[in-house]
Order: sequence, then structure tokens, then C-alpha cells
Amino acid sequence: MRREELARSESRDTPVRRSTRLQQDKVGEQASREPQGSEGSRAADIVTPRESIKASRKQADPDQDWSPSPLPLLGEGEPHEDSKRAVSERDTHLFPFVRLRRLDVPQEEEPSPHQNRAEEVSEPTIESEEVKDKRSRLKVRKTPQRRSPKTRPLAEKATAILQGMVENENLALGKQTRTRVTTRSKTPTSKKASSLESKMTALPTEGTPKKWTKRFLSRSGVCSLLLLPVLGFAGWLLWEHRSPGSFLGLMGYRSWRWSGFLSLRSGTAECSTQCSVVLVESIPITLDYASLNPHHPTIYQAWMDLLAGANSSVEIAAFYFTLRDSDIHIQDPFSKQGKAVFESLRGLPSRGVKLSIAVNSAQISKNEMDELVRHGADVRYVDMKSLTGGVLHTKLWVVDQKHIYIGSANMDWRSLTQVKELGALLYNCSCIARDLHRIFAIYRMLGKEGASIPAAWPAGLAAESSLTHPLELHLNGTGAQLYLSSSPPALCSTGRISDLTAIVSTIEDAKHFVYISVMDYEPQCIFCKPKRFWPVIDDALRSAACDRKVKVHLLISCWQHSRSTMFVFLTSLRILSYEPLHCPIEVKLFVVPSEGEQPPIPYAHVNHNKYMVTDRLAYIGTSNWSEDYFTNTAGVGLVINQSEAAAGASGPTLRQQLEEVFIRDWTSPYVVPLSRRQECAKK
Repeated sequence: MRREELARSESRDTPVRRSTRLQQDKVGEQASREPQGSEGSRAADIVTPRESIKASRKQADPDQDWSPSPLPLLGEGEPHEDSKRAVSERDTHLFPFVRLRRLDVPQEEEPSPHQNRAEEVSEPTIESEEVKDKRSRLKVRKTPQRRSPKTRPLAEKATAILQGMVENENLALGKQTRTRVTTRSKTPTSKKASSLESKMTALPTEGTPKKWTKRFLSRSGVCSLLLLPVLGFAGWLLWEHRSPGSFLGLMGYRSWRWSGFLSLRSGTAECSTQCSVVLVESIPITLDYASLNPHHPTIYQAWMDLLAGANSSVEIAAFYFTLRDSDIHIQDPFSKQGKAVFESLRGLPSRGVKLSIAVNSAQISKNEMDELVRHGADVRYVDMKSLTGGVLHTKLWVVDQKHIYIGSANMDWRSLTQVKELGALLYNCSCIARDLHRIFAIYRMLGKEGASIPAAWPAGLAAESSLTHPLELHLNGTGAQLYLSSSPPALCSTGRISDLTAIVSTIEDAKHFVYISVMDYEPQCIFCKPKRFWPVIDDALRSAACDRKVKVHLLISCWQHSRSTMFVFLTSLRILSYEPLHCPIEVKLFVVPSEGEQPPIPYAHVNHNKYMVTDRLAYIGTSNWSEDYFTNTAGVGLVINQSEAAAGASGPTLRQQLEEVFIRDWTSPYVVPLSRRQECAKK
């Protein structure tokens, strides 16, 4: 028994061939059966083969190149236990070789069909390191992978290719370097291992699509990608406008079309060189202004030129439309200019020009509006009384979003021949036209059925010009700063200042003089019940004259519809010029004679101007100066600053022209002192 145990222990320590070991086992069995006397000869027979093997290995050249035989893969059948032991014993002395091991995944770990089949055959990454132990070997192990039955042949093919590559690499490396392949590391650390990894990466996938490609090409994936920008844009709109109602109202706004996006784009480059401005007037036929200077183009001619040159759109906001004399039920020879304007408006849609109108809902007669609608005009009635308690008193034009008109003239045949009016016409000023278009767009939104004033106006209607950020451009070749104002404050979008703020800031900016020409001036709420005192503008004028000694001149209209309370307030201002105050305030009344017309034309023969000019600024508006017009009634104002105009300018600036107009009227024979108010106004 001792010899048998000795033989088995030595056989485990010394590698022998399988056949030799089997022979030893047989000899050991025979020895156990034989008598004790034959023990020495049998032991010699067992020891002799082991010693011969050791002797043969001592004589072998240790530097000789050995080529190990590849072992069968685990998938091809498990080797016998004795074979495993032989391999283990032989690995102790043989040179490095490659062992490939692949483990199958249990059936219950099969991946779902929705997973990426390209990822089911994971690629082993290679990590190399130099070792000094000669008994170290290069091993390629593959961790259990989740593979479907369709991808298993591909995995076996990849494993076989990897086995051959590793064997070739091992022969080239020899005894100098040893590498270890693992699936745990992501970054190769040797060039040869990196090349091996690149070869493995380049293995064909046999048509297995990428996961992201499959999802991208699927219908649900495409719909999701298209829906994400829409949801993001809608979320941004709600965040900007704070109100879902304003967002829904904006969906009907025409400027959200592609052309509208371009038109709402801010910028002043288009206005820097070609913008020009012209003062236009209507002088009643009862005024003899032939000998008075300056003279300016008529509003009638300016309107006709705008309509004749319109190419794409005409947008008009007005208090009412009475361009024909049908409202007075008589044929007046001076109404032909109003009729000509109406015929031009009616013919715009037939020329391919879109006519859009926003008008106050309360109309004396809708005959003209109905006729324009029948010919293709888009008319919106704005119920300002229910929205703010006022009226739509604005008078503005926007033509082709390049030219604009702002002034005191209504869409009335009398405004062209029977009423003294003043306005400004700006040509080729697309930047200011876009800004005025945004004010017009607010009126159009309020003209929709069931419209209401939102808590915050859409960001697409925000002001492009303001008191603190005016548009910088050239007017008639001279540098200028310009901005638009609006009223009431409820209709002012983001960045837009109110008309009242524009007027007060213009007065406070004056250094030497303030000249004002308006039809009505009353520091109270006229249409409130009961009436209340409202001294905002009045205080600004008193402070300018008495504190800063700025010369203040007021030219106020006097006609049969003038209220007696207005003259009391004007008298209180005029008294400040008496001793000992000596505040430089002076008030005069402008009277347009009627020459005893029979029958008299209603609402005619009046100075309807609404402007102010200082030594630095020019303001042209559409509102009378009382609280109602700035808190409830819709209006618009244009402020131009040309105080730093170049001395070598080719002509007078707009501010200078407006100053000349005021001085002409102030010194005309149609001006009377405040004390003669009884002659022109009824009690």
C-alpha cells in the first residue's frame, strides 16, 4: 500500500503521458496482488518511465520554440477528468499557449426581442501587461453573454477567429511579453492588443440593425422626434406670455405665418440710409394761407400716393369712415376728394393688395364698411367701450410695411377740405413700419368676436422702439432717434410706453421752449361721472415754466363744441405769467371761420392738430389732451429727436419744420387772445 500511495503521489507531482500513467496504474494494481517478495522489481518498473521523462526534458533546449496544440473548446465537449489533469500537469512546464473558453447563457436569461441584437454579441476588450513569470499564459475568457439563438453561430465564428489571432500573436511575442485578455477593461494598453481589438470590432454583424437606427426609423420614433420641438415651442410661448388665452389669441394672428416671422424681425439697417419724412397738412378752404409760410403737401395727395404705390398690403386704423358725403344727405362739391380716396380703397383687393381695417365698433353708418367688405376688404370692429370704456381714436396707416402715416386726420371727407389737420408721412422706413404694424395687430386681435385684453401681450407684439431704446436712423439724410407710444396702458405691449409718458417726458426734456397745438386741453376726466381733476400734464407744464423758466405756448382750438370748463383751466395757466411769478406761459385760441355756410357742415371748421414741439423733440399724436384719451381711449404717438442734427444738413429737420408750422399759426390772423373766447365758443 505504501508503494501504491507513493506512486500516486509522485504521479501527481511529475507530469507524464496519459498512456504511461494508465500503465502505472495497472502496474500498481498488479503489485498489490503479488506477493511481498516481488515488490522491488515492480517499483523499478514504475519509476523507470518517470525518470526517463525527466532526463529527456533536462536534455531539451529551453529556448526551443514550442507550438502548443489547441485544446477543444468547451462548446465542443468536455474533456475527461484524466485529460484535464494531464493538461494541468503539462501546463507547469510547457511554454505559454492560448486557452479559449466560452460559456453559454442559460435559456432563462435570453434577452427580450426589443433589445439590440447588435449588442448581443459583446466584443471583448483587450488589456495587455508585461509579466516576468515564465509560467504565465495568455488567456482569452468571455463572460457569459446574453445571446439569442440567431446570434450564437455568429458568436462561435467570432470566437474561432479570435482563437487563431491569439495563437498567432502568442507565437510572435515569444517569452518577452505576456498579455492578458479580459472583458472587464474598456481601454487597450498595448498596440498589438489594440490592433486585435480593432479586428474584432470590424467583424461583420450579418445584417443586424443598430438599436438607435431601428428606433429612429420606426414610426413612433419619428413622431416623437417631430412632437418634441412642437411641445418645446408651446411651452416657451406659455412661459413668455404667462396666459394661455393670449397664446390662443395669437394663433389667429396673421404674422405667425412665415412672412410674419420675417416682418417681426427687429433691426434698423434697412432704415439707416433711405428713410425720409414729410409733414403733410390739410388747410380748410376758408383759410387764406397763400401768403403764409411754410407750405406742405396735402394729406389728400399723400393718401392717394400711398394707395397708388401699394403693392401687397394697406392697414388702416380709424375712428370712423365717412369719406363720402352720404352722412349729411346732401351733395357737397368739396367731398370729391374723400370720394376719390374711397374709390382707391375699394379697388385695392382687385389689384391683389390686401386691405385690412380696424375701426371703432360704434359707427354712425356702416354703409362704406359694408361696401369695402363686399369688394374684399378685411374689416374688424373693435368694441373699445366694453374693453376699456373708451373708443378707438387712432389714425394710422401702414402700407407694404414700409411706409406709414400718423396724424390727426380721420377717414372723413371733411378732414381733407374743411378741417385743419397735420400729420407725418414716413417713406421706406420698414423698421418703424414694423413697429407700428404691431400696434395695429393689437387692434385686430381685439376686433375678434369675444376678444378680451390679456394679462400680458404676446412677445411677438413687443415694442421695437421706446423712450429708453429708440430706433436710430436717418431722416432725410440727418441722424435721428425715433420711437412710438400708445394708449391706453392696457393696450401697451412689452416695452411700449404710454402716450402720457411720452408727452410728459418730452415736456421735461425741454430746455428753452415747449409749443403745443391741440384741439382740446382739459386737466380733468371729461367723460367720467362724476368728473375729476387730473393735473398730470398741467403740473408738468407749470413745473417747466415756473421752475426751469422754459417758455410754454399753447395754441388751443375754439369752436362751437368747445367746453367752457376748458377755458377756465387755460386761464389758470395764463395767470402764472402775472407778477410776481412771471412764469413764461402764454395761451392763444385758433379760430377757423365758416363764412356763414348754409346749411352749416357739422363737425367742420376747426383746428384739429395734436402735436408738440420743443427745442429738442417733436411729438405728433392722435389724442386730445384730457384724462379719458390717455386712460381709456386708443391712440398712438410718434416722437422724433433730432437735437444733435448735423449743422451741414441739406434741409431743415422734421423738428425744425414743425416749429416753423407752429410759429406760422401762432402769428396768423386766425389767432385770438384767450379773453375773446366768447366770440367763438358757445356757453
